[in-house]
Amino acid sequence: MKGILTITLFFAALSLMAQSKDEIIKRGIEVRRYYEKELDEGDTEFFIFKEEYFNVQGELVEIKEYKNKGKEVSLWFKYKYDNQMQVIEELELDEKGLQKERIEYKYKDGLRIEKIYYDNKNRMRQIRKYEYGYR
Repeated sequence: MKGILTITLFFAALSLMAQSKDEIIKRGIEVRRYYEKELDEGDTEFFIFKEEYFNVQGELVEIKEYKNKGKEVSLWFKYKYDNQMQVIEELELDEKGLQKERIEYKYKDGLRIEKIYYDNKNRMRQIRKYEYGYR
């Protein structure tokens, strides 16, 4: 029974993500901002804690998370996609917008075959290969 519940929750989450992407496209949403107010800390105003930017296909192209009541960037990623809407590059930036790490993805026949990691100076530091077995 627990396995069925887990599978059901998994597919429900996938459905919500798809609906969200469809809604982003339908409404032409370019950016979604999240705000919060920490009542237990005495906040009287809302502050930004997250921003998500989307392309016209509804794919996430940039995400920023904030700390210190929205004053500092704590997490910053940018994404690039190919024509099949597969992520081909993931860029992690520091609070100043400088590269911390870059990851490049390679695909063959729609399947990921390689993941290449680069450091903050864009020097290759690790390669992961993916292999698939078929029935």
